Amino acid sequence: GGVLFIDEAYALSEGGGGFGKEAIDTLVKHIEDFRGEIVIVLAGYKKEMADFLKTNSGLQSRFPLVIDFPDYTADELCAIAKKIISAKGFTLADTAEPVLKEQIALAHKTSDAASGNGRMARNIVENIMRNQSARIADDAEVTKEELTEIRPDDIRVPRIVQAGFNLEKEFGKIVGLGDVKDYIRSLEARLRIQSERKKLGLHTDSAQTLHMIFKGNPGTGKTMIARTVADLLYNLGVINTNKLIETDRAGLVAGYVGQTAIKTTDKINEAMDGVLFIDEAYSLSQGGANDFGREAIDTLVKLMDDHRERLVVMLAGYSRNMDDFLRTNPGLKSRFPNIIEFPDYSPDELMLIADNTYAAKGYALSGAAKLKLWDIFQNAVGREAFGNGRYVRNLFERSINKQALRLSKDTDLTREELIAIEAEDIEEV
Repeated sequence: GGVLFIDEAYALSEGGGGFGKEAIDTLVKHIEDFRGEIVIVLAGYKKEMADFLKTNSGLQSRFPLVIDFPDYTADELCAIAKKIISAKGFTLADTAEPVLKEQIALAHKTSDAASGNGRMARNIVENIMRNQSARIADDAEVTKEELTEIRPDDIRVPRIVQAGFNLEKEFGKIVGLGDVKDYIRSLEARLRIQSERKKLGLHTDSAQTLHMIFKGNPGTGKTMIARTVADLLYNLGVINTNKLIETDRAGLVAGYVGQTAIKTTDKINEAMDGVLFIDEAYSLSQGGANDFGREAIDTLVKLMDDHRERLVVMLAGYSRNMDDFLRTNPGLKSRFPNIIEFPDYSPDELMLIADNTYAAKGYALSGAAKLKLWDIFQNAVGREAFGNGRYVRNLFERSINKQALRLSKDTDLTREELIAIEAEDIEEV
């Protein structure tokens, strides 16, 4: 005598046990037995419903009316949100409506099928209500109009950033890399100017991309600079968190058909609203014809575009290998306009890194040890795939082991002896 509405009907055909199939068979029988007495409506995602109708030969013929519900546009979602706000007895301040439209447009672009459309608009409005309540709760004297007014800050809550973040202070912790630091300074300046233009209503380039490529030998500070850039972008309001997710080929590529796209997507989702740093990225393209690395690249390229406002991707690797890598996919180079070359450290810079490393661990180099280190660095610089800072770290670890072995023969050691690194402790790696 009425309508039976079955939501997510495709779930009846999922999973084992056969009980869902029993429900489908019973449903098909009753549609025939009670024709004209009941109307049945099946609902669900488009692809899943198409697959579901194939699970029983009688289903498709018994449901001749197929109605496709398109996703809402950003403008339609804004209209829905405004209706919900009005129905709840609230009003939008004149300056709040453009902010609402901007936030919904951003959420619409980055939402997926499960979280989008009217449900997303309702969630956004509920979040706005919570923000508005939190704002007026601290105000001792609130007028009747203010109790129901939605302001821009209720929609886009000002972000709390790190107190006292200073790019130059962060750079002071990193040895050398003058040209790299200058490039990041220019990037900071551009983003600050864009922010000021936006505040004044001037045109800004919303299509600009911040994805980067770091080219250079190991140990040249690529990861340190990536962490600094993540902090910078967060403090400038470009990304919502300063998290840096580090990965490599193993974190993106699976060993079975169909799994790489899932694995790559999961890693990108982990880095969402932050920075994804892919080390030795060129290895994604170095497999054979049936290698799944290319699937990872294709998935990465697509999701980078889909989530441009929520994700910054950094690729790192040897200069020559990265150049070859960029030629493997025609869309890669255009999506990474910020290409930064990391030069090898000079012997002077390596000495400064070594001094800092030993001092940080409570050791001191003797004069003879410094001279020996200098000679080693001069001979090592310029070698192919030179390890730079990593080379210093390995040399440090070896010298600590040698010092410990040298001192183990004595039982009564002074503080100075325990601290001192002598020339005989230094050995080329």
